[in-house]
Amino acid sequence: MMRKAASIAIVLTLILTFNAIAQSTQAPKKSRPDIPGTFALELGVNRLTEKPNQLKYGFWGSRTLNLYYLYDMRIAQSKFSFHPGIGFGMERFKLMRSEHYTATDTITYQNPTLMFDNVGNTVFVNSLNYIYDADSLGQVNWVETYATRKSMLVLNYVDIPVEFRFSTNPDDPARSFKLAVGGRVGYLLNAHTKIKYKENGELKKLKNVQDFNLNHLRYSVYMKVYLGNFALFGYYNLNPLFESGKGPMQTKAASYTIGISLASF
Repeated sequence: MMRKAASIAIVLTLILTFNAIAQSTQAPKKSRPDIPGTFALELGVNRLTEKPNQLKYGFWGSRTLNLYYLYDMRIAQSKFSFHPGIGFGMERFKLMRSEHYTATDTITYQNPTLMFDNVGNTVFVNSLNYIYDADSLGQVNWVETYATRKSMLVLNYVDIPVEFRFSTNPDDPARSFKLAVGGRVGYLLNAHTKIKYKENGELKKLKNVQDFNLNHLRYSVYMKVYLGNFALFGYYNLNPLFESGKGPMQTKAASYTIGISLASF
């Protein structure tokens, strides 16, 4: 789904960029467009407020793609406006390394994945122990026979953002400096892990669709700084990624995203 969304994002980026160039060569238009509102494409990187099991996650591999529509509601003839919206948020975390603790040792997992323990809590496990029966792994030199290439956690949300915006030139938003603050409520549509591994020289993929005790609702605050059609943004999720007491090591980690936005005004 992320690959299809990325293809759509590239097409939308080209369309929005062409639209921005066209607007820069035309005289400002004050007439209302046929479709009121703003379409926004946002690309960002995801981070966590804490790292359960000393989790290491990839920088570029842990990213967000948001596709939002915002309805523009100017407040009287002022420079302030209100923008309710709806859209989809697609997030992923590239899981690179975690630590597992025993009474006598610390074991490092490369490219770990998520599973449930015997009481239903979410834990990090060795990806190969999930892909294969642990007993059969003990009968072969699995380090040489099997190799995990990549492990991902993928989250897909439907979001309702609400934005309050100040614009220096509300009659020509494509050329205006704008400052916005807002909030967002999102519902988790689906979640899955994805493992890419090599077995006897053959590249394979395995997807596991579970909720992994993730919170199904997320509550966010955000800020955007616009310059014409482009913006820098930051989202901060107020509630933890996992349900209370059910995530890896009972983590209370929340996520936040920093990135760039391209809007069509």
